[in-house]
Amino acid sequence: MSRNDIVRTIGASIWNRTGAVKANYDPVIKHIYGKRENGTSYHQIDTPIGSVYEEFSPTESEHSTHAHSRHFIQDLESLRIMTYVIEGTHFTVNFDSTKQALEETGEDGIVLNTEFCIPLIQFAKTDAGYMNAFYLMEDYPEDVDKFISIYHKKYVSACKLLASSPADVIWLSDNMDELMISPNLFKKYAIGFYRECKEALGTRQIFSAHWCGRTQHLLPFLPETGIDLIEAVVTEPMAPITLEAALDKLEGKVAFQGGIPSIMVCPDVVSQRDFENYIESVVLKQKGRPGFILGMSDNVPPNADFSRVELISKLI
Repeated sequence: MSRNDIVRTIGASIWNRTGAVKANYDPVIKHIYGKRENGTSYHQIDTPIGSVYEEFSPTESEHSTHAHSRHFIQDLESLRIMTYVIEGTHFTVNFDSTKQALEETGEDGIVLNTEFCIPLIQFAKTDAGYMNAFYLMEDYPEDVDKFISIYHKKYVSACKLLASSPADVIWLSDNMDELMISPNLFKKYAIGFYRECKEALGTRQIFSAHWCGRTQHLLPFLPETGIDLIEAVVTEPMAPITLEAALDKLEGKVAFQGGIPSIMVCPDVVSQRDFENYIESVVLKQKGRPGFILGMSDNVPPNADFSRVELISKLI
């Protein structure tokens, strides 16, 4: 049984995710992938002005996600090398997997092109690591802003290509969390970027972003960004904001997917009685509210009681 078959069986809607954007590099930029003797995998980028590399170290088991133990950007020199790399990056699109996903999904859900995140998050989380990124922003603000601005232009250009996608939704993988992206950083680096992406995409597709962290102080900014939908939004008891308050902050101008914090389906954390009470006293009170799409925030965990996931369709 496929994942889509499981979703159909429990009476939920399929959100079929697939990528369409491919990064292409100038011929002088070489990517090398390998594995060290200790099991750590690496990705090295060689350029005419120097090399950078990142590493992913083993964690609990062979099948567990590896830890991002070293990032490309360590200092000003590696920042300049990565600036060269991003300047030499060019995007193309291929919609074959999107068309296949649409065929698989049919009338039972939607298809999302899942792509990049806002440039600040790409820099801070992936390329440099948050702690190092914030030090670099403080010590070399002009160099960092130049780097982020290049990502900004490249990603907006990719959105122009995505405007012709047959997908229902263009989705940014922000994993937004205000503990890392403060309101001031959000205003400086996210609002303008979202607006330009929306303008590049046009109105045919839904423009969405993944907001799975603590976002209570960022939500009020969304109505002015051009975002149509945020998904996997976490609320109480996993974040300090109620479902009702989160919906209020969006003023009905941005659709909201969420409402079932993932721990609610974990019997070792939440009792069956508390789970059913949450559905009745919290979720059902928002039933029929414009822009509210019931979904899991963020994903169904490995230790979930799947019968609770099935029960949600019956309780609502």
